[in-house]
Amino acid sequence: MVKMTKSKTFQAYLPNCHRTYSCIHCRAHLANHDELISKSFQGSQGRAYLFNSVVNVGCGPAEERVLLTGLHAVADIYCENCKTTLGWKYVSNIYNNFFLDQTHYIYIYIYIYIY
Repeated sequence: MVKMTKSKTFQAYLPNCHRTYSCIHCRAHLANHDELISKSFQGSQGRAYLFNSVVNVGCGPAEERVLLTGLHAVADIYCENCKTTLGWKYVSNIYNNFFLDQTHYIYIYIYIYIY
């Protein structure tokens, strides 16, 4: 469950979990470990994590990009608090030959803090 509050800096605080992922710059909560699908993704800047759902992120416009798995419609995601680009979300797979039939989020490892 996500706790919504107006008295704090971030839009949503995640409940205490054994591991939480947050923005490397401002420490805004992004996802619980329970939402982690895979650590085996690769971004243009290195290792990346795939999450099922996230909080405190904004989304840029969708665009087509050629990724390792083919042509995808993706949108960059950024921290709502400090506006740091964190990764991207899959909007759709152009050729429908990949397992992502719903929206999932990729965080580039160098932009997240794990605690």
